[in-house]
Amino acid sequence: MSDVTIAKWVALATLCLAALVLLAILLLRRLADARQRRDRAAYQRWHAVFEQAAGGAPLSSLPMRIDGGELTGLLEAWNVLHERLPAEQAQRLRPLGQVLELPRHCAGLLDGGYHDRALAVVALGHLGDTGSFGQVEALLHDHSPIVSLCAARALSMIDPPAAMARFIPLIEHRPEWAPGSVARILGENGEHVAVRELSNALLHASAETSVKLLRFLSDIDPQQSALVVRRLLHEPIDDQVLSVCLQVLQDRADLPRVRELLGAQRWHVRMHAASALGRLGSAADQPALQPLLTDPVWWVRYRAAQALAALPGVGAAGLAGIQGSVTDRYGRDIIAQVLAEQRMGGLST
Repeated sequence: MSDVTIAKWVALATLCLAALVLLAILLLRRLADARQRRDRAAYQRWHAVFEQAAGGAPLSSLPMRIDGGELTGLLEAWNVLHERLPAEQAQRLRPLGQVLELPRHCAGLLDGGYHDRALAVVALGHLGDTGSFGQVEALLHDHSPIVSLCAARALSMIDPPAAMARFIPLIEHRPEWAPGSVARILGENGEHVAVRELSNALLHASAETSVKLLRFLSDIDPQQSALVVRRLLHEPIDDQVLSVCLQVLQDRADLPRVRELLGAQRWHVRMHAASALGRLGSAADQPALQPLLTDPVWWVRYRAAQALAALPGVGAAGLAGIQGSVTDRYGRDIIAQVLAEQRMGGLST
């Protein structure tokens, strides 16, 4: 067989393969379009059914069977409606969910793809079925951060105390969890045991995790956070944790300790102590803050100048008066910068 003949057969085979690939792509596209149309139709149908159930329609007047291929659209409608409805109306959907055997249908999706796992676990959470707790708990360890966070939220809707006891200790081991999502789950369970579990976790967490937990606690329960912060401020803790304590501190009873930390060895502790004093202090704190205007670290000087300007009875006018008595060039410069920023801020408002 000549080279020309071989080349012709190779070219023909290549064209045939290309045609087969193209046909496969077109077929997959048609299947995907058909699946989307089916899911959309199921979503619209079941969204209307669930709205009727939420409105108080008797179960006997509603569909009791899920047709083939409707499950995905049904679960999407179930989840969307639960996020939108008030809790009292959403509760009315649970009897229908049990009649439709949603726990059994969802269990079949928990071993599926990413989308199926997330869809099913959220649906189980809204259903509030305690019998599904164990199945959902297993997904707390799912490799997907989205699926595992969906599982955490679902568990908190089924059994909040048990959910927080399992979820909060995992925060340290799942750094890929989005802080905003974690905060939302904790915030939704603040009135249950999230606060207690966070406080307990702080006693044993690493410095890096303590920083996260302390911020979460401050957001969901400032009063409990104040108690934890007071304890931490008087313990030998990591400087990073100490800095966060100063950032979230809101209780003036802790100001004596804050004033002590103005002389801390680490510059970022001095910086945050100055900021805390600016938020909570009084004109009597001016002498304590003024030496920081000549601190060797720019950020410490800057926060000290801002704090002085924020003190009641000092303000920008008092800071301008201090400038004349400061002999250090860097101290005068930082005061000039803060005063200029305040003037610019006043003009912009």
